[in-house]
Amino acid sequence: MKLLVTGGSGFIGSNFIRHVLTTHADDRVVNLDKLTYAGNPANLADLERDPRYAFVQGDICDAAIVREAIRGVDAVVNFAAESVVADTFIPIHWGHGIRIASIEELFETYGAKRGVLIDGSGVEVVEPNLPLFALAFRNGMGHWKQITHITRHRYTGRVVRLRQKWGSVTVTPNHSVYNADAQLVAAETNPELLAVRKINVDRSRHRDYIEICLPNIKSVDGRVYTRTAKGGGRPRDVYVQQSLKGEALLALMRFLGAYVAEGNALFNKANGSWQVCIGNTDLAFLEELRNDAELFTNAGSSITTRVRPGAHQLTFSSRIVHLLVTTLCGAHSYQKQVPEVLYTLTDEFKNAFLDSYLRGDGNVQEYKTVSSSRFSTNSAKLAAGLGLLLSMMDLDYSLSYRDARGNQRPAYAMNLVSTYDARGESLYSEHQYEGYVYDLSVEDAHNFAAGVGNVVVHNTHVDRSLNEPDEFLRTDVFGVFTLLEAVKELKIPRVVHISTDEVYGSVERGSSRESDPLRPSNPYSASKAGGDLLVLAYWHTHRVPALITRSSNNFGPYQYPEKVIPLFVTNALDDTPLPLYGDGKNVRDWLYVLDNCAGIDLVLRKGGDGEVYNIGGGHEVENIVLTRQILQLTGKPETLIQPVKDRPGHDRRYSVDSKKVRQLGWTPRHRFGEALGATVAWYREHEAWWRPLKSGEFRAYYEKQYGHR
Repeated sequence: MKLLVTGGSGFIGSNFIRHVLTTHADDRVVNLDKLTYAGNPANLADLERDPRYAFVQGDICDAAIVREAIRGVDAVVNFAAESVVADTFIPIHWGHGIRIASIEELFETYGAKRGVLIDGSGVEVVEPNLPLFALAFRNGMGHWKQITHITRHRYTGRVVRLRQKWGSVTVTPNHSVYNADAQLVAAETNPELLAVRKINVDRSRHRDYIEICLPNIKSVDGRVYTRTAKGGGRPRDVYVQQSLKGEALLALMRFLGAYVAEGNALFNKANGSWQVCIGNTDLAFLEELRNDAELFTNAGSSITTRVRPGAHQLTFSSRIVHLLVTTLCGAHSYQKQVPEVLYTLTDEFKNAFLDSYLRGDGNVQEYKTVSSSRFSTNSAKLAAGLGLLLSMMDLDYSLSYRDARGNQRPAYAMNLVSTYDARGESLYSEHQYEGYVYDLSVEDAHNFAAGVGNVVVHNTHVDRSLNEPDEFLRTDVFGVFTLLEAVKELKIPRVVHISTDEVYGSVERGSSRESDPLRPSNPYSASKAGGDLLVLAYWHTHRVPALITRSSNNFGPYQYPEKVIPLFVTNALDDTPLPLYGDGKNVRDWLYVLDNCAGIDLVLRKGGDGEVYNIGGGHEVENIVLTRQILQLTGKPETLIQPVKDRPGHDRRYSVDSKKVRQLGWTPRHRFGEALGATVAWYREHEAWWRPLKSGEFRAYYEKQYGHR
C-alpha cells in the first residue's frame, strides 16, 4: 500500500509513519507537511535514506501541490493541523500622557506595579488592569486600544530585521506582520510593510500649558530653582518657570526642537559645571533661541561665532537648563527623544518644535518636481518619536537607514513626503539573539504598532485557537476540503481523517460515543468538528471513501514541549516550575501514541467507509495527579508545582467510548504507568532533541500555544 500522510512531521504523524514502515514492510509513505508549528523534520531524520519514504514540503490548502502528491496513492491519512525583541519601541497612552517606551521598559514598569504571573506555557505575563493603551491599526488608521497583557519569554536563535521606507522592526522569524494590503504574513517573507501613518487623534483633549517637574529640584513660587555651579564659578540661584503657556511655552518648544537637532549637554567634572550647547550655521537663529530662553529661564548664555561653517554655538552654563533638556529630551545624540509633553499639546506647539528641529537638522531635497524635507538621527527612540509626532500632525514620511560602521552608530533618515512612492529600500537581515522577547495583547484588536515607523505587527500571546482561529479554520476546514476534492477527482480508494475527542465537548459522566452530537467549546475544537462534518458530507454526497478517528489525549516520544506531559517532564528535568492550570482537577483520558498509531492503522485497513471510530486509552487521570506522577518519575519535589490562572474554554473532562474500534480487534498494549515512565526516560535521554525547541527559534512559535488541545 502506498500512503499519503499529511502533517506527517508532527508528533502523531511521525510516530504513525514510523509505525507503518516498521509494521508493513511493503508499504510506502509520502509525507506532505508545511513544516510550521509542530512540523519538525528531525522527527523522521532516521528515515531519510529509506527508499520507502518520501517527503514533500507543501501546504494542504494548496490544491496543485495536494493533487500532485496524491496521484497514485492507495490511501490518505490526514494529520494536518495548524514575538518582538526587548529594545523595540512602542507608543503608549496612559491617562492624559503619551510616550515612546521600549517594550522591555513597559514590562518591567508594570510588572513591578502589578506583579508577574507564569502562564501554562511558562510565559511571564503582566496584566496592567489600568487605562494603558497601545496604538492598534483598525479601519485604515491607528486607534488607542487598551493593553490587556504584556508577556515575555526567553529566546535564543535567529531574529529577522525588516527595514523599509515605511518603518523598521525586529521580530522572531515566524512572528506575523501585516503587509501593505493589510494581510497577515510571516515576517521572514519580507513583505511591503503596513505602518500606521494616520492616527485617530482627539485634539479636544490636548492642552496649551505644561507644568515642569525636574528630579530632586525644589519649586518655590512657581519657579524651579538650582545653583549654577558647585565649584569655581560664583553660585547664584537660577530658575526655570514651572508653569508655561502661550509665548513662553512656544519659546520652550522652539528651544527644545533646536536642542534635539543639534544640541549636546555635558557635565565638567574638573570644575563641577554643567553646559548645554546648541550649534547652527545660522547666527540669527541662535539669537532667536537666546531670546526665547529669556521667556522661561533667567540662566545666562553666550554665543561663540567662528568662520568655519556650523561652528556658531549658543552655550548655557547652567545646571537647571542642563536638567531641563536632559530630562525632557535626553543627553547624548543616541539618547535623544521627542519631549513626551509635546504629544498632548495643541498643534501650534507641535509645529513650533518641528519647525525649529528642521532648522537645526533638516534640509530640503529636490527630486524632479517634488521637494521634501529630510532629517536624520542615530537615536532609534527619537526616530520612533518623530514618526509618532508626524502622524499625529497628519504628515506622512518615509525612512532610510545607515548601518553602523567603525565608530559610527546606525542612523535613521526621515523624509517628509506628500505622495505614495513605491521606490525605496526593502532590507532584510537575520541576526543571532539571546534574551527575552515580548508581546502585547490589545483589546478589540489582534495587532499593535511597534518599531520605528509604527509597523503593524500581530499580537500572539493568548492561545492561538482563542485569538487566531483563522489559521485553524484554514487548515482544519479549507485544508480538509482541498484534500477531499483531490481524493474525489483522482478516485483515491481511501482517506482517514484524524480528529480529536475535544469535538464532543466536556463530559460530566460516562463516555462519548461516535453517534453523540458534537459540542466543541473553543475555536480549535470547533474547527476540527467542522472538518469532521465536511468529511462525512463528502461520504454522504459523493461517496468519497472516508473514515474518521477521534482519539483521546496522546503522549509519547517526539511530542513538542508545549503539551502538558513533555512540558512538565522537561521543566522538571530543568528544576523549573510546572505551571498547573486552575485547581488541577481537569480530567483527561491518556493514550500512548503508539497505541493510537496501531488503532489508526487498523481503521485504515479494516474500517468501514463513512464510519467514525473513537480511540481512547481508558486511563482517566486528574491533571494534579498526573503532575505528581511526573515529579515522582523525575525525582523532583512537589514544590515545583505552580498554580496558574485557568485558560478560557478549558473543558473539565474528556472521555470516549472505544467499543467500536475494539470490535475491529484493537486494544491498547501499553499500560499507562509503564508508558509514562518510558516517556519520561525518552525525554531524559533525548535532551538534544527537545532542548533546541525550548530555547531556540521554535520556542517563539509554539511556546505560547500550550493547552490548545
